[in-house]
Amino acid sequence: MHADLRMHPRMTTEIPAEMILSDEVAVDILIRNISLGGMMVEGSDQMFQAVQQQVPAFPVEVEIHFGLQGAPVHCHCRLIHTTRKRQDLYHMGFKALSMDEHSAEQIRQVLAEYEKNRGSA
Repeated sequence: MHADLRMHPRMTTEIPAEMILSDEVAVDILIRNISLGGMMVEGSDQMFQAVQQQVPAFPVEVEIHFGLQGAPVHCHCRLIHTTRKRQDLYHMGFKALSMDEHSAEQIRQVLAEYEKNRGSA
């Protein structure tokens, strides 16, 4: 385990992404930190309202699509918590439930490089 008691190292990011809640509902988000185990995303009131409309289907599960090193990454996630940062800004923590091996490898590579650079700083 790591110093912050997480199972996987977490990297601070600013990665634009798309959260897909259904065939008809998708919102733009920003991934603020990521690990193999999950991610924390930031979004507007539009994101919050879209997720709230899914709440009867608890637990809320979404697809999150983004790019790393020029390659697409797709992750199926479950909402763990929501924090309101200000009137029109929210942070949501997601646990990664599944992803294809290519997506997992992309995240592993980026995290390994991050840890390597952090250790030499």
